[in-house]
Amino acid sequence: MFWSERFGSWIVTRYADCHDVLSDVDNYASDWRRAGHEAPPTAALSMQELDPPDHTPVRRLFTTAFRDQDLDGIGDLAVRDSAAVFERLADAPSFDFTAEVARPVALNAVCRLLGVEPPPVAAFAELSDALVRGMDAGLLPEVLEPAMAARGRINEIMTEWFTATRRPGLLTQVLSGASTAGITEDAVWNNVRVLFLAGFSTTVGAAANAALALIEHPGALDRLRDPALLDSGVDELLRYDGPVQGTTRACVETTKIDDITVQRGELVLALFGAANRDPERFPSPDELLLDRRPNRHLSLGWGPHACSGAILARIVIRALVQGLLAAPAPPRLAAPPVRVPRATLRYPDRLPVTFQNAETER
Repeated sequence: MFWSERFGSWIVTRYADCHDVLSDVDNYASDWRRAGHEAPPTAALSMQELDPPDHTPVRRLFTTAFRDQDLDGIGDLAVRDSAAVFERLADAPSFDFTAEVARPVALNAVCRLLGVEPPPVAAFAELSDALVRGMDAGLLPEVLEPAMAARGRINEIMTEWFTATRRPGLLTQVLSGASTAGITEDAVWNNVRVLFLAGFSTTVGAAANAALALIEHPGALDRLRDPALLDSGVDELLRYDGPVQGTTRACVETTKIDDITVQRGELVLALFGAANRDPERFPSPDELLLDRRPNRHLSLGWGPHACSGAILARIVIRALVQGLLAAPAPPRLAAPPVRVPRATLRYPDRLPVTFQNAETER
């Protein structure tokens, strides 16, 4: 644990400390107003910016609606989408796994969950990427303006959803239940946007990271043919290289983390990637152990503010693994991955992959 002038916060890296910060909503606030901060002008009244008790009815409404959807059916369709993409790309000299596989499969899955028409993949990916980069505006101020422009365009897309004929899905259910739960339509709007973006960007990142990990560990994909390893394998892929690198809380009352005093109002940044490699929690943390149990990683957060796209990320990763297992050959890198520097989300922006056999090419 140390103080970072650049981030203006305490940095915690051990699993136990990160877990405690995420779990202790009394002392560490997602709603920074509880710690004496003014709400930033871009703040949205979503589950990610509220704490109990304000957070509770919103979370309950969305969690209930999420579980009421046909998640098995969404998973089956994601498997179908994956198989169709891999069949189309089977003979390609190379393809970008992030752009041509992870993004369309994730976008279709999250739109099926919401019950809305998917926007064009490439155009939406540009908007999503701008918003994701906007998360780092505290470090890179120049990314804020493009992020706000992208948010405006996404709001236009969502306006079309709200005014279109209702289709069965999460959006219809939360809108019909919002009044009874005492939740305004504006709050539904903000939370649908967060769920939509988290469901897409987090899932794309998790899927691209999982594919890269499987490629870099020969034999790992074949081991996942064992159905008993599929669920634990998906969780291990998330732990090994999770997309979300951390989150920040504001200290509500002066307290201590071990022997370090954290003053009211100070910020604490919990680094998920570091926590997931803590050897005190995960034996052999730098190894990909597909049968690792228990595996209570922090890749998708923890506690009441755990990532709202967590279930969807698992569904899509599982579907993509099943699609890769059915592919004509194991995937391999066609060129080195390309990464855009980001602090919040970590995954290869371009992941050149091929199914072509290196030996037959020679």
